[in-house]
Amino acid sequence: MQAAEQLFRTRQFHEIALDEVARVADVGKGTIYLYFSDKEDLFFQTAVSGYDEMCRLLLKNVANGLTFGETLLQTCTTISDFFRRRRPLFRMILSEGARALESGGGLRKRWLEHRKSMREAVAAIIARGIASGDVRSGLPAEVLAEYLLGMLRTRAWELEDQPETVRSDASIADLFIHGVAGPAAPERSALPKS
Repeated sequence: MQAAEQLFRTRQFHEIALDEVARVADVGKGTIYLYFSDKEDLFFQTAVSGYDEMCRLLLKNVANGLTFGETLLQTCTTISDFFRRRRPLFRMILSEGARALESGGGLRKRWLEHRKSMREAVAAIIARGIASGDVRSGLPAEVLAEYLLGMLRTRAWELEDQPETVRSDASIADLFIHGVAGPAAPERSALPKS
């Protein structure tokens, strides 16, 4: 997977053959087939390696003893760091790899399962915010989790050219908690002071 990641970070998906991955990894091509069904499977597993660990870290945030605002900020940072480290791989998923995900095949199902585990972890954190009164209770935690994940995704992919001050994890967490109705007031902020 390290050899595959090295290649996937520098070239297009269609430019890489499993023979080349085997050569860079210094293994026989047959060895790759012991662990991966094909190049798409190798690519997918490489892209999501560490994903389950990230979800476990998120679930630890549910009972971490911090305020909801601190937990939300920690959650945004954990998710952002994971995707930032894998940015070239996820760019490939969004462009060339999307066809495999859209085809309705096994990769799409596997990606949706991974996505569901992250949504559930974030929803558990938001449910804690609902229980503490830091988040309004009119919407299900799962829906609010998708809104937060959408905000993080938009920040990562669509706002790259904006200054970090308006797209920081703290900005996302503050916007999620307080909305856009007015400026964040320090006295009502559930976020830690930076």
